[in-house]
Amino acid sequence: MSALRVLKAILGSHASLALAAMLALGAGMAPSPVSAQGILPIVSCTGNHAATWSPGVTNATVLHTVTTDTSWSCTQLIALPVLTSASSHEQFTAPFNCNNLFSTAPITWTIHWSDNGGPATSSFTFTATVAPVNGNLVVTAPGNITTGRYAGRSATAVFTLLNLGATLNAQCSSATGVTSASGPSTFLIL
Repeated sequence: MSALRVLKAILGSHASLALAAMLALGAGMAPSPVSAQGILPIVSCTGNHAATWSPGVTNATVLHTVTTDTSWSCTQLIALPVLTSASSHEQFTAPFNCNNLFSTAPITWTIHWSDNGGPATSSFTFTATVAPVNGNLVVTAPGNITTGRYAGRSATAVFTLLNLGATLNAQCSSATGVTSASGPSTFLIL
């Protein structure tokens, strides 16, 4: 099959990618800087993200154990389209408070792929930024795949923590603080 035919097949069969992007925007997710540049991803994933903080985050800066669980349904958009799922489970300890829930230091997550398409993991190193959008907190995490499957490629994850803006206002001054947040997530590999 010629390269032109492959490209037409990929673009024609992935109108759902455009629909997913529009749905993500409608759900309050900000477009990633990479997708805003018009670069087509080679892997497009959508799913859910959940984070917990122990002890709960309050206005005081203390050491917290942070646990994150993310799961995605993914489509590889190069060569022959491949459907797969991916997940990440991370746990780390860091000092936070309600005014600073996220670290600006680079973070590395291990992405676990569920198919047999080569290396079963990818190391995704990123730096996150946070923006309030319609009462939610949108975490944009641009970075790179440093090892494993898709090594050398750039990637961006976006996590929308639903209603976290309102939760912070209501729970930061309480004794228990903010203990969890969740919402939709996208993950694009370029």
